[in-house]
Amino acid sequence: MEDQTSYLRELLAKPDWTDDECRWMLHYLEHTPATEMKTLLLDAFRERNIPAPDRALQSSLLASIHARMQPAAEAVVLPIRHNWWRVAAAVGGIAVLLGGGYLFLRQPQASQPIAGNRDVKAVQTEESIAPGGNKARLVLGNGSTVVLDQTADGRIGEGNLHKKDAELVYASGEDAVVNGHNTLITPRGGQYRVRLSDGTKIWLNAASKLEYPVAFEGNERLVSLTGEAYFEVEADVHRPFFVMVDGMKVQVLGTRFNVNAYPEERQFTTTLLEGAVRVSSSKGQITLKPGQETAYSPKTNGLKQYEGDTESAVAWKNGIITFKNDELSAVMRDLGRWYDVDVAYEPGLDQLIHVTGAMRKQEDLLQALKILELTAGVHFTVEGRTVKVSR
Repeated sequence: MEDQTSYLRELLAKPDWTDDECRWMLHYLEHTPATEMKTLLLDAFRERNIPAPDRALQSSLLASIHARMQPAAEAVVLPIRHNWWRVAAAVGGIAVLLGGGYLFLRQPQASQPIAGNRDVKAVQTEESIAPGGNKARLVLGNGSTVVLDQTADGRIGEGNLHKKDAELVYASGEDAVVNGHNTLITPRGGQYRVRLSDGTKIWLNAASKLEYPVAFEGNERLVSLTGEAYFEVEADVHRPFFVMVDGMKVQVLGTRFNVNAYPEERQFTTTLLEGAVRVSSSKGQITLKPGQETAYSPKTNGLKQYEGDTESAVAWKNGIITFKNDELSAVMRDLGRWYDVDVAYEPGLDQLIHVTGAMRKQEDLLQALKILELTAGVHFTVEGRTVKVSR
């Protein structure tokens, strides 16, 4: 065992690993108990005169090890104290995928089984369920519908609207043609981008709907959202920009922010990255500074303000699904929207288990579930387009 420990320390000190060293590390991680692995990793921190890490730092080191095991992955710079989930997801997995190392993210109760001895099973499925992609339909002002993922790049309709590389671009300034409203709708398993006539850029997440004018008129710019979208609003002090959500209004001048407002969620969140926004409801209003977020309750119309996690809030736009101390049921709703699957739970199963981790949106469903299985201590079976969750 001492030889293994010495060899591990040598690998941790090396900037690069050979294929043989990668294979050795993979075998080691798969066969080393979590407690022993934790001791070794903590020792690695101490040897570098770094204080004993908290859970996020432990995850960061695990992600760093996993990154070295993926030589074909895109090179990623690892900031030791931040963004562990971005590093882990960028290299094709998450920190908790490494053997028993998921204990660093979530310590299960004694009565909860540790997943990993069973594989995620696919039943009545001819092939693995692929992740979502750039899919949407556009409802024009005259009521006609354009299926964008089946439409070639180029001009759409008679107005100054073009489609290019999974993005809709509306003409701006004098070239804009006033012609009512358009509605962009993404299905479950879809996402899309749009650049409005004022230059505002919007990323629309899965199972979402955005309504907006073809060209803005008057003293304000107003759009309506159901679901989730990330906004980069073109500044215009004379025409404030409004995002209308059921019972909630977000007012901006020029800024970058994310709105998550799925009807099935208990609360709608607005997270500010840059600039300033004012979020209001019938119960009051809150003005956010960068790094802050609000939570709005559709049931009570109440608003609360928090310190936000901006990078987690917009991770979906950057090709990553991240969950940070989120309830299992919320994570499964997120996966359901992206992979277009339904979820069924074993009677009595605790859906409020809190899990933390991240994965690339390009992973197929079975790989995504395998990752989640290791973090949540549950088991998944896929039947058709239904994911069954059991102990």
